[in-house]
Amino acid sequence: MVKEKIIMDVDTGTDDAVALVMALLGEEYELLGISAVNGNVELRCTADNSQRVVECCGKEESVKVYAGADIPLVCTLDPQSAQARYPLPIRESYGEVDNMMHGFHLPLPEAKHPYEKRSSIFWMAETLLQAGEKEISLVPTGPLTNIALLLRTVPEVIPHIKRVVLMGGGHFIANASSAAEFNIWADPEAAEILLQSGLDITFVPLDATHQALISAEEAEEIAAIGTAPAKFVSAVIKERIARYSRRDRDMAEYGAAPVHDALALCALTHPEVLKDVRECDCHVDIGRGISYGRTVFDLRERVQPEAPNCRVALGADKDFFYQWILGILKSGKEC
Repeated sequence: MVKEKIIMDVDTGTDDAVALVMALLGEEYELLGISAVNGNVELRCTADNSQRVVECCGKEESVKVYAGADIPLVCTLDPQSAQARYPLPIRESYGEVDNMMHGFHLPLPEAKHPYEKRSSIFWMAETLLQAGEKEISLVPTGPLTNIALLLRTVPEVIPHIKRVVLMGGGHFIANASSAAEFNIWADPEAAEILLQSGLDITFVPLDATHQALISAEEAEEIAAIGTAPAKFVSAVIKERIARYSRRDRDMAEYGAAPVHDALALCALTHPEVLKDVRECDCHVDIGRGISYGRTVFDLRERVQPEAPNCRVALGADKDFFYQWILGILKSGKEC
């Protein structure tokens, strides 16, 4: 099997953690390293959480975690912006913020080894420049600050990037505001930098992830596998179901929750998991108005004035996604 060489760029809370377990244990991936970014919680926590997942999967000797950007590029500079007032980043010293989807620390033992102190932007640049042309794929599942800094500071890496499959954005569905999805809302300018890079980009937005829900019954089936990673994945899915049920009427009725970031990783090697995929021109609203951070996918059925710069999936195959998770966890070794 030819493995897909990947770099994961994550803001590890619960759904990033599931994606990391899949990347660490899936035989189809060669995970070159993990780049952490501020997002769900502060950078110190996202990097530490990533290291905990690596150690849970027994991969600490082969996969390193690097910490990247602690704050967004621009959006928090204005003290009146929603991102500055939220606050963003959510620091542990503030205490838990109302309606937080992710706790500061994953329900895993404290890491025995520290994450790397070298900046993930420098590490990604070096790794990509040493690779062949279009050899490494990027899977960003948090705000795109690290990716934007990489592209702007070392544009020579672009020919070495095979493709980018990211979790972010929304067409019909939003969550951080009435118009925007969290990962893009948290650093809109960074997302726009990526969209202007000319890279091969696939968006896995909320429209797709909300069609690939994992139920409480399926979480129990995952736990029954019996390995440490399976028990952990089951636990965080149950936590997500509980949190979604408190804040979203539909999720309470379904008794299920999306595991957004894992779907993006699945789509990298199994594009058939995505449904209703459209090529389109997309830009992010960076105008500081009510739609700040919205991904504007031009899906009008006419001759487009601009050439497509990405693909966006508006649906997903829930059964395929769940069987992919189950298959990787069943094939994984006990940690």
